[in-house]
Parts: sequence; structure tokens; C-alpha cells
Amino acid sequence: MTSPHAQRTGSFAERLNLLFEACAPEDPEKPGHYVEYTNQQVAAEINRRHGDGTISAEYIRRLRKPGGPSPTERYLSVLADFFQVPLDAFKISGAPSQIAEKVMAEAQRFVEAKRRQQQAQEEAPEIAVLARAARRLSPAGQARAARYVSQLEQLEQLEKLENAADA
Repeated sequence: MTSPHAQRTGSFAERLNLLFEACAPEDPEKPGHYVEYTNQQVAAEINRRHGDGTISAEYIRRLRKPGGPSPTERYLSVLADFFQVPLDAFKISGAPSQIAEKVMAEAQRFVEAKRRQQQAQEEAPEIAVLARAARRLSPAGQARAARYVSQLEQLEQLEKLENAADA
């Protein structure tokens, strides 16, 4: 039986793109937002580590496209080195090793956590202010604030019902 993570990251391009997203560094200008490395940045770093001409940004771009070329062991090796994953993380035929499965599953969880964090950052500024204020409260104060919010929510629901009945 194939895990859901393996199904979602079955092709080489899908696995490579997942690693690009999982390894995206945080934008120093916008905390909580992540910016993927460009193909050029990855190629430049690989070429710095392994010698000029090892890989091109254009080849990486093609690898990231569905139906792209099948990379040789050499390209797999330098990409695995860049993303700091085991070589068989890119294995798409046969049964992937348990380590590769765990690496890709962890990458998927990390990407999902980044997405949730980014969505939370993009919430209305008022929500962010409330969250910051709530974090500064004692546990008892947080529980009290949660009760107030719950009561306010119930009050708004009653008001909606009254307005709907009047209409």
C-alpha cells in the first residue's frame, strides 16, 4: 500500500518541487513568508560546491516540469546534496526506502505547516492584535478571554437570527 505522501509526490518533478517549497527560506523582509530558491540560485550553489558546469538553471527548470527529462545519477546526487536528503528520496520506481518515505512525508508536513503559518500571518490585522494580546495574558486570563469571545459569538448568532426573522 502506498502512503498518501508518496502518492502526492510520486513523480520526480513533484518530489523536486516539494523540496523546493519545503526548503524555502524565510523572507527577512516579511517574517512568516517563505521565498523558494530560484532555479538559478540552486544551480549556482551546486556549481559552487561541485564545480562550474555541473548543472544549469535551465536543466533544473526542465526537471521541475511534469514530463521533464529523467535525470542521471550524477544530477540526482547533486540535487540530493543541495537539499540535504538521501539520494533515494528521488526514487520514483519500485518501492522507495523507508528513509526516503519519511523524508518526503516530513517535507510534506513541513510545507503544510509553512502554509498554515503564512495563512495565519495573512489574517486581518485585528485578529493578529487579539492573538498577540492573548499570548501576553496569564493562562487564567486566556481562559477568561476565550469565554468572552464565545459569549460574543453566541450574541452575534442571536442577532443574525433576529435580523433574519425581521426581514
